[in-house]
Amino acid sequence: MRKRPAQKRLTKAEKKERADFAEREDRSRKMLKDQIGRAIALRSKEREFHGLAREFLFYQEDMLREYVRAKDAKHPRDIGLAREEIVRKFLVDTGLLPARYAASDRSVRVASTTGHVSGELDILFYDPLDSVSLMRRENAFQVLPVESTYGTIQVKSKATRQDIRDGLENIASYKRLRRISTGGWTVFSGRPKSKQGFGILFAFDTDLDWIDLLNEIKAFAQDKPKHLWCNAIFVLTKGFVLHGTEHRAAFLNDDICAITELQMHGRPDRTGLCFYDLYSLLLDLLKNTDVQPPPVESYFQLPLVAGEHSYKYSMGQFAEFGTCKIHGDFPRKLTEEKLVEVIEWCKAAEPINWIKATDIAYGKAGDNTEAYERQPGDVRIYNPDALPFSDILLMDSPIMRDGQQVNIKSLAFDSIETTGMNIWIPYVYEVTRGIINSCPKCEKTKRQGSTPTVAS
Repeated sequence: MRKRPAQKRLTKAEKKERADFAEREDRSRKMLKDQIGRAIALRSKEREFHGLAREFLFYQEDMLREYVRAKDAKHPRDIGLAREEIVRKFLVDTGLLPARYAASDRSVRVASTTGHVSGELDILFYDPLDSVSLMRRENAFQVLPVESTYGTIQVKSKATRQDIRDGLENIASYKRLRRISTGGWTVFSGRPKSKQGFGILFAFDTDLDWIDLLNEIKAFAQDKPKHLWCNAIFVLTKGFVLHGTEHRAAFLNDDICAITELQMHGRPDRTGLCFYDLYSLLLDLLKNTDVQPPPVESYFQLPLVAGEHSYKYSMGQFAEFGTCKIHGDFPRKLTEEKLVEVIEWCKAAEPINWIKATDIAYGKAGDNTEAYERQPGDVRIYNPDALPFSDILLMDSPIMRDGQQVNIKSLAFDSIETTGMNIWIPYVYEVTRGIINSCPKCEKTKRQGSTPTVAS
């Protein structure tokens, strides 16, 4: 992540320019709201319902009043929950959200079949018919599968720079999740729906100037790949912000990913209808997001995670832990750095039939083609030093035979599955190159200069 530039002090001229802008906006806002209010008052004398404009003006005013009342809560988390509930209430309890979309009634996390899990999400939209709860702890914690989710709204109170960064980071943690396709052929009429969920950052208010708000969002975007950018940012008392180019704003995922030279687009709220703008954009995002029934069987045993990547041991849970004679069981893991090192080397390695590889290790010719065809399956052997298979795939293991200890040759590697490859990692490289850790407590003792113990 690039280092964030220090905030520069504003010159006297810049301060005046911002003050003048704020004064003009306030003047325009008062004038436009007055005009709209007078027109609505006249319409209301003729008929009860004459459009959503009046309803959303009421909703927005009511939301801001409830936001102020929520300040009575003493604990920060209680305040946060209260304000999430305000947004949820005005989207769901008002009947604005079509029944085909459900909104979470508590903060949730979302999981993918890669083993990755999002940060805590304030409001999650999901398919109420096909979604399942992967994990639930009373009414406090829930995990849903990413395949059946549409998107999320992260709710902030009076957003600071840090609040904005935290909210955008949580949205990125959700948009980073990969979905696997469980359907067959799809015939599209018009624009295909997005296979990725959306994320909206919502705040009731902020002390940031409009230009600072845009710059903060732009700085975050310049640090992240485009598919992790949020789809929109709304501040109820200010207006909303979108990513875009010089001539066009974008809020759909495909359009955001097509941006070449980023320019932020801001629309100050001069009419008191920012909540309607949020609602209208939310409906468009919901309609343009594809969901499907989750592959529940793929969530039975999730792979291990190392940064952006994930992996699993071919021997499953039997290989996931080692046992130290002093400290007991410990998890055997690859760091992101080591996993990437293995993956990148193995991408260029020649695949080899797994039976043929063991035959060669045991000194055979490796020409039993019939046997290899009966038991197909290619592996890539991590062997950066180009050592003979007999030196890296086998080791001497003592056994008792007729009352005497003898050594036999046994397999000496771990097999992992990652990025579509089956990879064998010889024990010798695990030790010499630190590919998979040994006992963490012993390693710590060794670094401190004490005599290490032995882990198996």
